[in-house]
Amino acid sequence: MCGITGILNLDSEPVKQDLLTKMTRSLSHRGPDDEGIYIAGRVGLGHRRLSIIDLSSQGHQPMSNEDGGVWITHNGEIYNHHSLRKRLQENGHQYKSQTDTETIIHLYEEEGIECLQYLDGEFAFAIWDSKKNILFAARDRLGVKPFYYRICDKNFIFASEIKAILLHPEARKEVDLQALLYYLSFSVSPAPLTMFRDIFKLEAGHYLLINEKGRLLKKQYWDAIPKEKIDCSESEAMGGIRYKLKESIQERLMSDVPFGVFLSGGIDSSANVAFMAGMLNEPVETFNVAIDGFYAYDESYFAELVSGHFHTQHHSIRIKFEDFYAFFKELPYYTDEPLCDYACIPNFYLAKLSRENKTPVIQIGEGNDELFCGYRSYSAILNLIKYFSCLPRVIKKSAFNLLKSVQGKNLHYAIGQAVKGGDVFLGGSYLFTEQEKESMFKESFKITDFDSSLSYVAGVYAKLLNRFPQAGTLDKMIYLDLKVRLPELLLMRADKMTMANSVEARLPYLDYQFVEYALSLPSKFKYQHNRTKYIFKKSLKGILPQEVLSQAKKGFAGNPVNIFNQRFQDYVLETYEHTKPILSQWFDPDKIKDRLIFNSPGINSREGMKIWSIFSLMLWLERFFK
Repeated sequence: MCGITGILNLDSEPVKQDLLTKMTRSLSHRGPDDEGIYIAGRVGLGHRRLSIIDLSSQGHQPMSNEDGGVWITHNGEIYNHHSLRKRLQENGHQYKSQTDTETIIHLYEEEGIECLQYLDGEFAFAIWDSKKNILFAARDRLGVKPFYYRICDKNFIFASEIKAILLHPEARKEVDLQALLYYLSFSVSPAPLTMFRDIFKLEAGHYLLINEKGRLLKKQYWDAIPKEKIDCSESEAMGGIRYKLKESIQERLMSDVPFGVFLSGGIDSSANVAFMAGMLNEPVETFNVAIDGFYAYDESYFAELVSGHFHTQHHSIRIKFEDFYAFFKELPYYTDEPLCDYACIPNFYLAKLSRENKTPVIQIGEGNDELFCGYRSYSAILNLIKYFSCLPRVIKKSAFNLLKSVQGKNLHYAIGQAVKGGDVFLGGSYLFTEQEKESMFKESFKITDFDSSLSYVAGVYAKLLNRFPQAGTLDKMIYLDLKVRLPELLLMRADKMTMANSVEARLPYLDYQFVEYALSLPSKFKYQHNRTKYIFKKSLKGILPQEVLSQAKKGFAGNPVNIFNQRFQDYVLETYEHTKPILSQWFDPDKIKDRLIFNSPGINSREGMKIWSIFSLMLWLERFFK
């Protein structure tokens, strides 16, 4: 993986080399091994390289085709580049390197924008075609790699991280209020919005073109919608899962440098280790992080069990509350936007451990819980639909009022939605309701002037149902999380925290062919007999130790409630005082302060995440706007 950036001047003015160099060097943590700049009049491409494939100077980027008419800056890996290369060479294309990047160039020469249909990998790239006078950029199907951009008065600017775009003199720093409202509900700003006004992120599975007249065309080339549900037996589904996962992991062993696995001890990372161990002649390098005091969420026992079972070379680290403090101020710098995911911090230290042990390529397990109903929130919604939503409205309303009187503010929003007949699932990281958000803002701030989180979710569901009208409740939940929470929260956490340490993360569960197969499986295989990930776990019997398969899901590093002590309270309120003048532009500061006061013994996970979301927002405001 690498860092890419670039400028296309829409008025034909030449790109300034010192500016592009500065932007490129702001991404040095993404690529410590090499730096490249290409400028041709009004276009400039920048690249920071983390050398993974073809470590020689022939892998230098930006890279061109044979006659220099097409240039590319590319971040990611193309796992089927060897098979594509063979066909392209037979068609007369001349290679000068062993890189996958060069295959993209030649494939683009052959197929144009349709080259995306042939690429299997995790990528974000920009191609300058001087013959057609167009800039062509794309983001991979699931959104593993980020691509940010801004169109100013005279320039189209893009980069792997927002901080590079902010160095351009035309890029003003302003908060996007619609994105802010979405953030409070979804824990992240959904693409194409970012928390910076007029800076956008290209959606997963999309490409864009800037033509010779400076007009932007953006189009989707892939979506996570099943073509149909396949009719198969459980044994056939198990065989398909094992076959496609093994293929995906095998492809992701492509590397000219050492690689390993982030081994949490959960089922997904353990399956990574199991299959990889059968493919290598040497022990798998595995890495685990645990947090002192978080014993309810500590999976290190299972990580060590899996390590011993498959004879891995295991590395582990335990971090303390002081390690959290040490990283609070740096967190928003690396994430660029507030990401309401406390697990960013242990992920950072895990990637640091990997880098310190000279293992710059890591396979991780993100994505599988979304595909196979691995979250407790999914099963809770399915049970709610099954046992509650079918009741007569008068009974539902009475039950709702009774539960409300017992649970008070901790009552989950889903029950209220079920009473009203609305969408019950609003996202795996849904936090503040519209009513809660409205109570936090100043009276002069009209939240009704903006789109609500409910209308956003309704639009996502409508798109799915328009193309796949037979979609059930689980299909809808999976699709929503594949559009919002996975690409813009979990995958950005993975990308930003690994790249902060110059480590490349690979995600075998998000191989698009594995995803398409998983989406096509009947929902009854995924949640059965009150068991999540039913068919996936069953497919691993005899491969993973039964003790690992039988463990209850804990979630990586748990949730932030465990660090909610008096010291953290003081830190949160100190941050609040620093950012109060900025918050007061939109929020009622007293209401925000009330939200930040917590009683550690009585707080639950969801209320804790609400506090963490405001805390993350304040850290971001302090870093970029103070």
